[in-house]
Parts: sequence; C-alpha cells; structure tokens
Amino acid sequence: MTEMPDLPRIPVAWRWVWATVVSTAVIVAALVAFEYPRLPDPMPVHWNAAGEPDGFRPKSMDAFLGLVLLGPGALILTMLGTMGLISMQSTSITGMGGAKTPAEAHRTWHGYRIVQGNLGWYLFLLNLVVLFMLARSYGGNTAPFELPLMLALIFALTAALIVRQVHQQKAVEEEHPRPAGERAKWRGIFYHDPEDPRILVDTGSGSNFTFNTGRPAGRVLAGLLFAPPASTSPSA
Repeated sequence: MTEMPDLPRIPVAWRWVWATVVSTAVIVAALVAFEYPRLPDPMPVHWNAAGEPDGFRPKSMDAFLGLVLLGPGALILTMLGTMGLISMQSTSITGMGGAKTPAEAHRTWHGYRIVQGNLGWYLFLLNLVVLFMLARSYGGNTAPFELPLMLALIFALTAALIVRQVHQQKAVEEEHPRPAGERAKWRGIFYHDPEDPRILVDTGSGSNFTFNTGRPAGRVLAGLLFAPPASTSPSA
C-alpha cells in the first residue's frame, strides 16, 4: 500500500480577517463621526440606481450602524465560516473516506490552500468596495455613473478571482497529475463531461466535490457559485 503524505492543517488566514475587521472599524467610525451628525431625520436607508435616496426611517444610531454593518458583517462571517471549514477539512484529507492516492491528497491540500488565500484578498477588497459605496451614498455627492462603476469593479474582482484560482489549480494539476484518461475532463477547478449524468463530481479526494459543467445544471450552479454578492450594495 502506498504511504500517504503527512499534510499539515491549513491555518485560517487571520491576516485577511483582521485586515477586513480593522478596515471596517476605521471606515464605520469615520462615518459615525462625520456623516451621521449631518443626516436628516428621517434618514435615508435605501438608494435608487441613480444614487438618490428613496427610502427613509427615523434617525437613530442603532439603525445607522445596523445598515452600514449589514454588508461588511455578512462578508466577515462568510470569510470566517469558509476559512474555518477549509481549515477543518484539511485535516481529514488522508483520513477514512479521503484521498485514495498521494497525488490526490496533494491536489486536494494545495487546492484548499489556494482557495484559502484567494478568498482572503477577494473578500477584503469586496468589503472595501461595499464600504466605499456606503460612504459615497451618505456623503450625498454620488454621480449616476458611480453605481454601475462599482458593480463593474465587483465583477472585475470576481473575474480576477476565477482566473487566479484556475491558473493556480492548473499548476497543482501539473505537479500532481491525474490519470491520463481523466485529465482531459477537467477545466480548472471544474469537471466537464457532457456524457456523465452527474452534476456534483468527487474531485478525487473523497471529501470535496465540484460541478460538472458539461451538464446544463452544472453550468448554472457553477455560475451561481462565483456570482458576486451584489446584494450587499446599499442600493440593492
């Protein structure tokens, strides 16, 4: 029996977590200090596509903080939950039901590590975009083109995430290749085989799955997975 590698636990990328928390705290503190005192009563809580307020509620610090922290709070919780899950999963790669060969174990471990790192910078930058949109909205100086520009930036960040993820995963696949017959069926992190009826496909680790983009449902789910969380926008 081939001896499985002793792979270390992948730690949570705390530097990105703390960078996101600290940047959120600084920007929200600035909003409280400079923008909240200038808000009318009732204060705006929703903006249309042109950046104009179209929803109001009685002014209060609780309501203000609840609104400005909604998007960042969801992103920080997503970061913590996903990174924690990746860290936990990395300890069971070579356990029962896990990778069947050393190459599979290495592919899975490096895949987890790549996702951990990319998730950190992506959610950190996405959070800054959301906070910037909030700051501009409460500053009252938004131009009609700003919302489309910010949404385009979110899409650009998401595209950069996908490209970087696929590129890094390809490098791992080259270093720890799959069997020749299976290699052609993989497109980056996704499996692609129109003849295979499965939508979810084991990546080979026994503990991780991806979508079969050869099937229509698999393409839809893969697209939803990387859809930017535009709902965090204050004008959503």
